[in-house]
Amino acid sequence: MKRTLTLMLATFLGATAFGQTFTVATFADPSSSSATPLFFFDTVNNTLQGSWTQPGLTLNHPGFTGGGSSSNVTFTTSLISLSNLGGGLYSMGAGTVNFLDSSSAQLFTITFNGGLFIDPFSAGSSEVVGDVVSFAGPNVPSGLTQESFAFSLANPEAVQGGRNYTASFTSSAVPEPGTMIALGAGLAALAARRRARKS
Repeated sequence: MKRTLTLMLATFLGATAFGQTFTVATFADPSSSSATPLFFFDTVNNTLQGSWTQPGLTLNHPGFTGGGSSSNVTFTTSLISLSNLGGGLYSMGAGTVNFLDSSSAQLFTITFNGGLFIDPFSAGSSEVVGDVVSFAGPNVPSGLTQESFAFSLANPEAVQGGRNYTASFTSSAVPEPGTMIALGAGLAALAARRRARKS
């Protein structure tokens, strides 16, 4: 186990030492169909809004202090204004994405000042991608740069006034050197706890 931990730390530190991105948080699509959507694209008012308030969303957050994952997470986005650029491409206005844990405490907040909504609908994949992004939360390390996030939308369904989608999510950042060391220490502590449980 010690050798594995050393290798994990060496790989992690080596990967981030040269400014490479690492995953902060991600979730797989918690919905099995468009009957339980995560996003609604209002084609009449050119707005986009997302949320998940049911059980079943597991947010994996390897980039949080201590790493790990959280079950039965909920999230909401602010109402995002859209400007049609043509060809299924929309410019997004500023907004926020808030993730809460199963006790409704803040887990992870994203703010962005714009971005792109790509909506080919019948061909290709749909994406929500933020621009000038920042992360915050009680276990989100400080000193992150080049924060980014994306929702990959799936299962489009035409409904009155727009379209529903299910979605998966990923976010990443580049840690500054101090953050890199703190993340490495968190990874070491997590591995030590797992070792202690097995003993």
